[in-house]
Amino acid sequence: MTRTHHVNLHTRRRALGGLAAMSLAAMLAACGTTPGEPAPEGFYRVERGDTLYSIARRNKRSVADLSRWNDLSNSNQIEVGQLIRVRPPAGASSSAGTVAPSGDRSARAASPDPASSKPPASSISLQWPADGRISGRYAPPGEKGLRIEVPAGGKVRAAASGWAIHVGTLRGYGMLVIVKHNDDWLTVYGNLDRPLVKEGDRVSTGQDIGSMGEAAELHFEVRGNGRPVNPANYLPSRG
Repeated sequence: MTRTHHVNLHTRRRALGGLAAMSLAAMLAACGTTPGEPAPEGFYRVERGDTLYSIARRNKRSVADLSRWNDLSNSNQIEVGQLIRVRPPAGASSSAGTVAPSGDRSARAASPDPASSKPPASSISLQWPADGRISGRYAPPGEKGLRIEVPAGGKVRAAASGWAIHVGTLRGYGMLVIVKHNDDWLTVYGNLDRPLVKEGDRVSTGQDIGSMGEAAELHFEVRGNGRPVNPANYLPSRG
């Protein structure tokens, strides 16, 4: 290869790399996902583990309001770093105080904003959601739950009774089931191979709600007032 050809090739690669970086930056800016910037007043910047339901609950809004104000065609697809409008734009109506995502028709007024309130006054007692070795422990902000190595084909069980308010895929969680136990508490079961319940189903403690695939880790979260807490504080000790 001649020196001139090598220089031209290097220049073209640098130019293409610059264009790619510019395109990525433009895309992030357009989606409101520029990392590290504080959210402007009236907006919330999505963090890992957030769902539109938890954001709505935290801000005493409804999922329907947030979907409408942010032009979200699919409330299950939000991105880490994305800006979500949590106050109505000028002229928009609000149904604040009613948080009713798909499959949760019985939800009533939202609890106080957990960003400025204490943990739930109520407590909850849970059972282990699966058999297997604990491969990751609660360590926020990176790890908001437990990771459990479940044998291939192993079943995932509801940690307490409640109803399935979400069944489907979510970025960062794969196939996901969320079980609501009462107005304060949710449990989250991610990285499933397939669900064994449908949205809106009532589930009992220990009921199979999903199964795992080959060499998979269950991601299990416990959330009080929409915020992740250490699952170990609510699970029985293992012998």
